[in-house]
Amino acid sequence: MTRRSMVSLSLFSAIALGACADADEPAAPGPRCGNQIVEGSEECDDGNRLSGDGCSSCQMDNVQESVCGDGMVAQDEGCDDGATADSDGCSATCSVEPGYTCAGAPSVCSMQPGGANGTCQMPYVITLAPDMMGNLTGSGTGDTTSGSNQEDAAPCDGGDPAPGGGNDHVWKFTLTDTRDVFVLMPSTVTFDALIRLQSAACDAMTEIPEYTGADGCSDQSFEMDTEALAYTKLPAGTYYVLVDGFDAAAKGTYELQIYASTTTCGDGQLDLLDFCDDGNSNNNDGCSDHCEVEDGYTCDDASPSVCMMDNGGNAVAPAAGDLVINEAMLADNLADTNCDTSTKSNADEFVELVNKSNKTLDLTGVTIDDSASLAGTLGPRHVFAAAASGSLTLAPGKAVVVWGAGSPACAGVDNWFLASSGSLGLNDTGDTITVRTGGATPVVIVEKTFGASTLQISKTLNPDITGTAYIDHPMLGAKRWSPGRKQNDAAF
Repeated sequence: MTRRSMVSLSLFSAIALGACADADEPAAPGPRCGNQIVEGSEECDDGNRLSGDGCSSCQMDNVQESVCGDGMVAQDEGCDDGATADSDGCSATCSVEPGYTCAGAPSVCSMQPGGANGTCQMPYVITLAPDMMGNLTGSGTGDTTSGSNQEDAAPCDGGDPAPGGGNDHVWKFTLTDTRDVFVLMPSTVTFDALIRLQSAACDAMTEIPEYTGADGCSDQSFEMDTEALAYTKLPAGTYYVLVDGFDAAAKGTYELQIYASTTTCGDGQLDLLDFCDDGNSNNNDGCSDHCEVEDGYTCDDASPSVCMMDNGGNAVAPAAGDLVINEAMLADNLADTNCDTSTKSNADEFVELVNKSNKTLDLTGVTIDDSASLAGTLGPRHVFAAAASGSLTLAPGKAVVVWGAGSPACAGVDNWFLASSGSLGLNDTGDTITVRTGGATPVVIVEKTFGASTLQISKTLNPDITGTAYIDHPMLGAKRWSPGRKQNDAAF
């Protein structure tokens, strides 16, 4: 069983019971709804952010504990049709009766299609139906005692020898849209079993990995132990679940459950099935469209995730909105903003850019213009290119400063450039700063028009990075600017 499968067990249980569980995973820094740890103002944390399951957005729901016959499918129930009668598909003890499949809540049970016998040619069918929260569920039961070994043993969770030499059954289910999917065999199984998810019946070569680097098989290697598989963004289609015995002696009864929920990957909230979630569905930015950390990156546990490039990673060109003009000095006058003890000419004008995206940016070729350079034939005031003083890669939340000229020497500010044209040319009476991508068809990344500036006071976004308005830099002692630092002089 993979790490994600282990997590899926706790998540599946939490959704089924609507109860708060103990943590299987280390706590992320600070309160995080959905990490199964009650923190801060949370009243509960059941491992998900679903409503109506007893714990909604980490606040308690007024929901009674489920009992057989109430129409709510609890963890220890295979079905619950709102009644306690036998011979209707859902037994008086809320278990799926042989030859039936049950779905939804309250459960709707139907007999297996004519001829369905769990073979490669005629798989058993689990029909999915919505429960009270809109999630699709379905379950069925089987007994491999009188079956046969249809699919050969194959690797599973690194087991050696390869398991799967026992009698087996094949099930199929269909998704009509993309879902996060959990395949669960509860511990009521009476033999040492394993499960595989495949795109074709009885073909181990079509096994679907849970995530990059994993397989699509679960084998706990113990009798009567729960098996689980979990998938993020499983596409619409028909899928096959192989229920197999570990070896020739492993056979008996079992229950199979399918749970398919609306995917939350890409919502910026780090849920238990997410290795990261940067709030988008883009690839090549550190966190993939399936919420997996991409090669060459490290992502933190924040919501949304911030992914940092490490050795082997590739920074990406900035897109519109990825950078913000966090601070600018248009009227430097006698201000020594670059800390070189000189206030010569316009050398102390500066533009401070901050990466507000969740990806590491490659600034190569990015240009900075003012109104005059953009309108005329002067060329950009600055073009980012390799320099000894600064880095062309900018991590999320980090800043880079471009000064007009001089020999910058400000303590704690080591990522800076000098304007490649020799001057930024910013006007005291107001100017427009435009930052664009390079190339034949440049795209505006960020642009801001400033009015007249007070001499020796910078314009700064308030608050840093996320603000929507610019103010005169707050007076911090005698300091009226903070290039490469936040308003309060803290590091980015």
